[in-house]
Amino acid sequence: MSATNKTKPKSRIETSHPKKLGIIAGSGTLPRDLYFACQDNDIECAIVGFKNHTNYITPDFWGKISKSSQIIDFFKENKINDLVFIGGVTRPTLSQMDADWFTLKFFLKAYKNSFGDSSLLDAARFELEQMGFTMHGAHKFLPYLLMSEGFITQAEFSRAQYKDINIGINEAKNLGQNDIGQAVIVKGGDIIAREDNQGTNYMIKNFGEEGAVLVKMCKPQQDKDLDLPTIGFSTVQACIDQNMAGIVAEAGASLFVERDKALSLANENGLFIYGGVENATDNT
Repeated sequence: MSATNKTKPKSRIETSHPKKLGIIAGSGTLPRDLYFACQDNDIECAIVGFKNHTNYITPDFWGKISKSSQIIDFFKENKINDLVFIGGVTRPTLSQMDADWFTLKFFLKAYKNSFGDSSLLDAARFELEQMGFTMHGAHKFLPYLLMSEGFITQAEFSRAQYKDINIGINEAKNLGQNDIGQAVIVKGGDIIAREDNQGTNYMIKNFGEEGAVLVKMCKPQQDKDLDLPTIGFSTVQACIDQNMAGIVAEAGASLFVERDKALSLANENGLFIYGGVENATDNT
């Protein structure tokens, strides 16, 4: 395995960890950062990647979502029982896949019993655990990625924006409960956009307004070992491009990637970033 970027963030894992870890790597820098954290903690890694997705790390095995039996066989051959899904992967439809029988059976069963990403991931976890695998959240190996509570930027929100944020938190949780999305844009007491399957950045670029706030929360039923909501440099840049006021992400239940780079950009442009919680008190 090799990483295309040699920046190596140090990460010491204080809790117990497996001696071997299978990394199913999507897009972005997180798979690379997880690999470096495993190196720092003497964890042997076996990495599966996907063409047109995995871009900051060279996998040990190039897999296909449509050929998941090959991925399972790869991990079993390498005696890997512990797995982490990390990085973005676009979910194909059945019509787009030349699926093997194992994958076809899973998708037919999962699509029949699920209505959104969270329930589909729950189904994936169940099937993998039935085969003897244990799933782990990336934040257990990269704890610094978890959003902390309160302001992490120089800029802060106003009292009026605080009211918007509480409205946004409640609506984002309601949206997530229905497994539709996990983010909204709020301004002046009104929800002006709700995330759908096109994603957060699409919503920002098409519906972001000057002075508006992005609120992104973890779905109440979300499997925190598989799919925590994430913000990062591209989120910050998208909000700045639309002259938005700030970003709220759920403290302790969302990931903030490329933190130093993103915070620098936010501070340069007066954008606030806040780790929010449900039923927050007014500290403005």
